[in-house]
Amino acid sequence: MRAWWQGTRLVAERGLVENVRSRSFKIVTGLLLLVSIAAVVLPRLLGGGPTTYTLATVGEAPAPVVAALDAAGTSGDFTVKYVARDDEEAVRLAVRDGDATAGLAGQNLYTSSQAGLTFPALVAQTVMSLETSSRLAEAGLSAAQVAQIQSVRPPTQVSVGRVDNEGRAGVGVAVGILLYLALTFAGSAIATTVAMEKSTRISEVLLAVLRPSQVLVGTVLAVGVATLLQMLVLATPLVVALQVTDDLGLPPVAGGDIALAVAWFALGFLLYAFLFAATAALVNKVTEVGSAILPVTMTLLAGYLLALTVVAGDPNGGWGVAASLFPLTAPLAMPIRWAAGEVPLYQLLLAMALTAGTAVLLVSLASSIYRRALLITGHRVKLREVIGRRTAA
Repeated sequence: MRAWWQGTRLVAERGLVENVRSRSFKIVTGLLLLVSIAAVVLPRLLGGGPTTYTLATVGEAPAPVVAALDAAGTSGDFTVKYVARDDEEAVRLAVRDGDATAGLAGQNLYTSSQAGLTFPALVAQTVMSLETSSRLAEAGLSAAQVAQIQSVRPPTQVSVGRVDNEGRAGVGVAVGILLYLALTFAGSAIATTVAMEKSTRISEVLLAVLRPSQVLVGTVLAVGVATLLQMLVLATPLVVALQVTDDLGLPPVAGGDIALAVAWFALGFLLYAFLFAATAALVNKVTEVGSAILPVTMTLLAGYLLALTVVAGDPNGGWGVAASLFPLTAPLAMPIRWAAGEVPLYQLLLAMALTAGTAVLLVSLASSIYRRALLITGHRVKLREVIGRRTAA
């Protein structure tokens, strides 16, 4: 076993060095780093300051209205600017021309259809509250009684949705997309490497001194480590930013979700990498790789679409739970469902165990196909031909 691992390590080191030194690896890694840094920096540069509303009034704005709106702005993270106009018509024109978000003139509140309803509703509520206080005082109620009446709170609003945290769920969907892209690119890289080594007869040189399983595992490990390095380059700036600042608009748990995504990438990679390698060994030319790995690619795509539509739409539905536990779809579905915040820990561990167990079985099957197909040259190998050889053996 020690000798087997030594040979596998040599193949892996050779493949990793070639990957890291390649121009494409450097370009893609640099682009991923720039994208990750941009995702952290650009929102802070383009986000601007707090929201600002403008209220136009006839003459100076009433002091009680100014005090109430400024207090609301302090708690709601927005500011209010006040502009004075000579008469009601000037107030109306200010709102129409976009110089003011809303206009208050006597009993009329002028609003623009393009300005939204949040600020006008706040102004209307403020005016009503002040007018109510004035009438209660005129009716003979003391200041304490007026304050007691106004202390009545509306019912507590409880947001009800399919997920606990919409922001965290959005991060989960983004993680699912990145995992799909990473697995697809890594699988294509493995398939291309295997096909190229077979077509150029490099595999024959390697098989003269190494076992087929050593060549297969070494090749897969080399591409896997290279892809994992690229994922870490992409994730590191985001994780660091999440730990040191809250300005990204992402929940703090997103850092844990990203770390969990790395673990799911490793499991998903083991699940699919050997299938990509086995199917690529069936080709005779590098140009045949695309069609040869199509069944594996379509399986991966189906799992991705299922995770993005069914699981993201209803994480706790029957199909969503099944997709997050089924080994072939779990690497893409479970991170999305986990980010929804409603997954029992035992289901996460069960999904990981099932995926790992299936990966071991697929490694054995793929290694057998790879070993037989790699030795057949001169034509594209059909799967039944490899299976027939296995049966005869």
